[in-house]
Amino acid sequence: MPETATKEPGTSRGTDVLVRATEVCKSIDGRRILDDVSLDVRRGEVVVLVGPSGAGKTTFLRTINSLETIDSGEILMDGHMVGYRRKADGTLVMDSAATVAKQRQEIGFVFQHFHLFPHMSVMENLWHAPVRVKGVPKAAAVEKAHKLLARVGLSDKADVRPRNLSGGQQQRVAIARALAMSPALMLFDEPTSALDPEMTGEVLAVMKELADDHMTMVVVTHEMGFAREVADRVAVMDAGRVIEQGPPAQVFTQPAHARTAAFLSKVL
Repeated sequence: MPETATKEPGTSRGTDVLVRATEVCKSIDGRRILDDVSLDVRRGEVVVLVGPSGAGKTTFLRTINSLETIDSGEILMDGHMVGYRRKADGTLVMDSAATVAKQRQEIGFVFQHFHLFPHMSVMENLWHAPVRVKGVPKAAAVEKAHKLLARVGLSDKADVRPRNLSGGQQQRVAIARALAMSPALMLFDEPTSALDPEMTGEVLAVMKELADDHMTMVVVTHEMGFAREVADRVAVMDAGRVIEQGPPAQVFTQPAHARTAAFLSKVL
C-alpha cells in the first residue's frame, strides 16, 4: 500500500471499553505464547496489532472469541467474560459450547484465507448464518446480504461460487459475511497477506470504510500504511507481550521501546 498521511494523535473514536483483556497468559508445549497481555479496546476504536512473526498477535486475536483457550487472566466483551466463568475460588472454568457460540455471534472474524463455503453461492454464504444461527427471517437476511454486497462492490457476484472469484473478491465476501451477523466487534487476522497489491488495496478500502463508520476493529496486519491512516491506536507485540501502544504518529516516529524501533526499521 502506498505511504499515507499519518493519523494525528488524540483522534480515538470511542470512550467506553468494549473489550478488556487483563493479564492473559497462554502456553503451548511449555512455551509461553501470551505473557500477561493486557489491552483495552474502546467502542468505535480501531486498534492495529503489529510486531514480528511469532509475537503472539494471531493467538491473542483468536482468544478474543475463544478460538484459542487461555491459561489465566480474563477477556471481557461488553463487561462479560468471554469463553469462561470463574468459580468461587477464582479458577477459570470453560463455558458451555452453547454459551461460547452465542458470544461469537457478537464478534466477526475475517481470516487470512477466506473460509467461504465452496458449495454455496456468494449470496448463500451471506444469509446462511443469520438465518440458521440467529433465526433471522430469510427475506430480511437476503435483503441485508444484497446491501452488504453493494457495500463491498460485489452486487454482480451474488450468484457466483467462491471458486470463480479473485482472492480480493473472496476476502470482500468474507468481510460482508461477517457483517451479515451484525457484530459489535470485527477481528481481522492479516486479511491481505494472501493477496497481490491490487487486491490488497480493494480489501483495505473496505476496511477503511468500516473504520469511517465507527466499527470497532482489532486488526493484525503488516500493512503499515493502513495502520498509519486508519488506526486510532497501534499496539506492538513481541515475545507474547504488548511492549508498547499509542497513536500511530507516536509509535511510528518516536517509539519508546528498542524492540519497537528495531521492528519498524525493517518494515517501514
